[in-house]
Amino acid sequence: MTIRVRQNAPQTLQFTATAEGHELPLAMPQPQGEGPDPHDYFDTALGGCKALTLMVYAQRKGLPLESVGVDVVRDASEERKGVYRLTAKLTLHGELTDAQIDELLVVAEKCPIHKLMTAVDVQVSTLVVRPE
Repeated sequence: MTIRVRQNAPQTLQFTATAEGHELPLAMPQPQGEGPDPHDYFDTALGGCKALTLMVYAQRKGLPLESVGVDVVRDASEERKGVYRLTAKLTLHGELTDAQIDELLVVAEKCPIHKLMTAVDVQVSTLVVRPE
């Protein structure tokens, strides 16, 4: 899959990313722009993955999970030192036992994006392609 990022107009800091046919606004954070910025999408990927993973798991296992809310809290105060902290706060709705909640917490820790962010060697290559 390719995600395309294109500038909305020359000399601006507003872009549109297209993923799977969906357009996503992209800008600098305030006061330079209106956001959401790339960090927001990084953090959103974690929250979205946890929510989706929990719902799919609960449906497969027949757990009484009705809905999931995820708040991702960012602490980027030490990002320049190499530490970027995210806390995912899960709100689980449904008549769940303590054991089921513990089970879902273990599953949330194993969502694919969590693993990608913490346990995978992500390698990024950057190339310059001349316009045609």
